[in-house]
Amino acid sequence: MNGYPIFLDVTGRPCLVVGGGRVAGRKVETLLNSGAAVKVVSLRLVDSLASLAECGRISVERRAYRRGDLDGAFLAYAATDDDRLHELIAIDAKRAGVLLNVVDRPQWCDFIVPSVARRGDLTVAVSTSGRSPAMARRVRQDIEVALGPEYETAIALFAELRRLLAERGWSFDRRAELFNRLLESDVLGLLRRSDRAGVDRLLAEHTGETISSASLGWEG
Repeated sequence: MNGYPIFLDVTGRPCLVVGGGRVAGRKVETLLNSGAAVKVVSLRLVDSLASLAECGRISVERRAYRRGDLDGAFLAYAATDDDRLHELIAIDAKRAGVLLNVVDRPQWCDFIVPSVARRGDLTVAVSTSGRSPAMARRVRQDIEVALGPEYETAIALFAELRRLLAERGWSFDRRAELFNRLLESDVLGLLRRSDRAGVDRLLAEHTGETISSASLGWEG
């Protein structure tokens, strides 16, 4: 699968998970973390899914999958140990126009779930087009080592700085040039070392304005 890379907004959208095991549980967790409205169809549930159902975070129908379950869904996961059922779900998904991922069966997938590294609002997704999930995980782990917490801090600071400079009348092109210069500086190293004075000097040098890292919300 030579996939088209995209980040989907599933906030409040109905998403179906067929299966109630540990793999299904991981899919449910990622959907909930993205704000989806999750429904699970399965005869049995692992404890984590049962707990989510008890507290009302997901809806559950404890039965076997049947045609019509995909109606109205935005996307769906099939995570069972029954490939005959997976094939049936894939056929139904095509008919219903629902995006489907069949766990570990790329031939029936409309999308592949990447291995994801997160640093706050920074998200890096790694895919091997379904050929080697283990390699995708290894690459993601290497990225997590390379991207320290200073990246999360930098994004938060830059977002606030961008807002502040826009309020002060800086044009888009001027702001873009500033952030390029900042990223060519040692700003990430200073953030990594929690060097507030160094960051403040950089801000003064590159903006020519009275702006401190504290005013941008950085506690240091």
